[in-house]
Amino acid sequence: MGAQAKSNSTASIAIYVILGLLLAFVVFYIVWKIMKKKLLKKKELKVLRKKEEETKKVYYDYVMSFYKIIEYAENELKNFVPSIGSTKMKDIKNGANKLTAKLLKREDFAKSFADNKVYENFLEHATKIASYNCNLWESNIPETVQFFKDEYKLIPESEHKTEYLNLVEQSIRRQYYEKQQD
Repeated sequence: MGAQAKSNSTASIAIYVILGLLLAFVVFYIVWKIMKKKLLKKKELKVLRKKEEETKKVYYDYVMSFYKIIEYAENELKNFVPSIGSTKMKDIKNGANKLTAKLLKREDFAKSFADNKVYENFLEHATKIASYNCNLWESNIPETVQFFKDEYKLIPESEHKTEYLNLVEQSIRRQYYEKQQD
């Protein structure tokens, strides 16, 4: 009988060890599932924040571009002399139309702002300014012109802003009266 009790105690120890391992595995699995969800959420949030930050930078670049096009077109219209000047009204209008349309057709424009509720107002104003001739901006869509001027003022000063504005100004001067080749 002593041998039978010994084998029973060995069997029960083995069962307890197996149950202990099984319980440890279940607890580990539950903890792992919870931690995995938290880690994935944290990772998604980090990716989302990075995307929002990049979109904000692209937004600032577009606002600066539209602002500079508006500024350049306003200056050209102010200096326009009918019949006497070397620049024709048609050329001023075409230059602004070409540059605003070019901005709207860029790949990063659609990728960054389409289906993004945060930038609905910007999208509305961007498409509106591209659909009017520059000589009609102040009379027909002054709120759009003001929108870009106000948004431009909100862009924080930075080295990127200075460099980007210089590039945009050079690009506008170079491309404004360039004949369109489609």
